[in-house]
Amino acid sequence: MFRMPIRHSISLALALGLAAFLASGQGAAQIPIDQDDLLENAGQYSPPWFAELQDVELEGDRAYVFGVGGLAIFDISNIDNPIEMGRYEPAGHPYNRYYRGAVSGGLACGGAREDRLAILDVSNPVSPFLLALHGTLGTSYEGAEIQDEYIFACRHDQGLEIINITNPNVPVTAAELTGLVNSWDVALSGDYAYVADGAGGLAVIDVSNPNLPVHVNSFPTSGSAVDVVIAGSTAVVCTGSAGIDIFDLSNRAAPVLVGSANTSGLAITAAIAGNIVYVADWDDIESFDISNPALPTPVGGEDTPVRAMGLDARLGLVAVADWSRFRLYRTGPSTRGDIQVTVESINFGNVAVGATVDTTFTIGNTGGGSVNISLIEDFGANFTVLDPGPFSIPAGGTLDVGVRYFHPVAGYDATFIKITTDDTDEFFITFPIQADDSPLLLALGEVAPDYTHFDADGVRQKLSNYYGRVVVMAFFANW
Repeated sequence: MFRMPIRHSISLALALGLAAFLASGQGAAQIPIDQDDLLENAGQYSPPWFAELQDVELEGDRAYVFGVGGLAIFDISNIDNPIEMGRYEPAGHPYNRYYRGAVSGGLACGGAREDRLAILDVSNPVSPFLLALHGTLGTSYEGAEIQDEYIFACRHDQGLEIINITNPNVPVTAAELTGLVNSWDVALSGDYAYVADGAGGLAVIDVSNPNLPVHVNSFPTSGSAVDVVIAGSTAVVCTGSAGIDIFDLSNRAAPVLVGSANTSGLAITAAIAGNIVYVADWDDIESFDISNPALPTPVGGEDTPVRAMGLDARLGLVAVADWSRFRLYRTGPSTRGDIQVTVESINFGNVAVGATVDTTFTIGNTGGGSVNISLIEDFGANFTVLDPGPFSIPAGGTLDVGVRYFHPVAGYDATFIKITTDDTDEFFITFPIQADDSPLLLALGEVAPDYTHFDADGVRQKLSNYYGRVVVMAFFANW
């Protein structure tokens, strides 16, 4: 199942447009509660080293996972039991990392912000080793592609670099294309490179002569473009809080935006398998049928317990870099129970002091087997789950659960509900629940209530001191 995210790590979220997400209040279209989400948890691997896994590339029966701790190579011939084959860890402190990577023909490259581009020999997956470090210290590399004797590497505000690796031990810059906005990722098709260029949208680069790339044009995207994948004549661009954009590449030099779909969180990376695009969306993975690119349709998703940063997919399999876990998912109809809760929160609204109000929410089972709920519990003295279980929901079935709130004294009241299940990839589901006895929203034109707080410099600020002026308040954390 998938729902609106609750967890946030703000530093990357801001880069992807969290402010726009909060302002819009938009989320992904929900799949029907009785519809199988076509994803089933298979194997997982918990790294014994300090890991923040951020990208994954599939090649044959191997998965190449990049992140803090460098590059790890897995045998995934049995997707229920991924096995670590070998790993290369960059020299230096434990936060040395590869944010994104690429693999082709026995070579891999890993991009690191301010740590140059690493070129690795992975021909022996048991013993990958470093061939060369390319670039200068302070140059930030992100997404890359390897094609023939070239690496096409994104460098954020320094644009696209094309590197000749005829001799991978001595990489040589063939060309640098500057003038782009914020290059995050690149995909190749024919004589063109397509760059997810942040606020610059989708940039089209003619690379028929890799030594003399030409910026053909840039095309706007719904949000900040951070990833691009191509299958045939279709390109999918991840745009952070705005979800995904779908471009028709029938005219390679002039892509046409034909469809868009919002996701519930922050669309970071994507992969296409058949007619389905899978999106790493921060708190979950979500999938869309793009057989009609003008009308992408949500077909499923799974909450990832940690933080879905990167993924790759092929028919039958989705591999996810889930921060501290490497996870594999089987695609197609589920053979097990799969819990689905379509609410992300419950708000009783304004409740008079002394009053009691009841409401319900629905739990569904979109899987092919039964799902058992051992307990539904609340953690607030004034909230009560009317029947806490246990329950068993058959395949395709639903269950309505009642919740009661008694408002004893004036003020705001909140807690959360926790559902304990035997769903193999969602043992626990939690969501917030709240009530109040005062208006929750101001009408347009009303004066905001006065508010005092300490700003980032520790200075006390009072909202009334700014009456008559536009005030933007940003709340953030960094961890």
